[in-house]
Amino acid sequence: MPRPPRFPSRRTLALQRAPGIYASTYDPLLGAAICRRIAAGESIRSICRDDPAMPTGKTVWNWARAHPEFAAMKAHALSVARARSLAAQAKRDAARRRGMKRRKRVAWNAGRDGCSDALVVEICERLVMGEALTAICRDPLMPSVGTVYNWLRRYPRFLDGYRQMKAGLAETLIELRCDELIPPARERDWGPLFRRTIRAAERDAARLSLKRLAPAQGPTAMVVRVEEPDGSTQVIYGGA
Repeated sequence: MPRPPRFPSRRTLALQRAPGIYASTYDPLLGAAICRRIAAGESIRSICRDDPAMPTGKTVWNWARAHPEFAAMKAHALSVARARSLAAQAKRDAARRRGMKRRKRVAWNAGRDGCSDALVVEICERLVMGEALTAICRDPLMPSVGTVYNWLRRYPRFLDGYRQMKAGLAETLIELRCDELIPPARERDWGPLFRRTIRAAERDAARLSLKRLAPAQGPTAMVVRVEEPDGSTQVIYGGA
């Protein structure tokens, strides 16, 4: 039995939305105040949770996606806060090392923590091949993650080599992935295959990039001004 003809459906009522319901509520002065508090060491969650005058955390992230000037201020503020945190951590580590030198060690492994050049080289070689530190430390022949971080704080040469290895991780991964490519059946498929391989290697390098033990160097200075109705300018954000 033949099916009856079907007629295309048509919307009879237009979707009604309140005017301005999706308009951004971004205020440059409020955004600068948030960034100053971030640079001082506060988290976005605590700023939005403890102060009723502040927007929600989701709104702050939406502002960063919709307004490039606020995204730049927020990125700079996070860099300032991170540089201060790393500098404070370096001071605490230096004070701890000075205290260890003043008092006599009585532990059974005093001066023998297991760190050797061969073990350090093996860890760095596995890291540069794209293996995560947690995966390496799951090997029964390898130290724990906490031990590796203790070595990085205790031995400056190990830390310098670790930073140099992480800095060149993207180029190494791209070269390794390109060498492992299998030639496609058609020559014109080489271009898309290379692009996909490079993007995947860059994503993996970003995931494995240096975060916790990055050099404690602050970002460059940043000053943001807004224009007043009378034509003058006002500095709303000045980074360190």
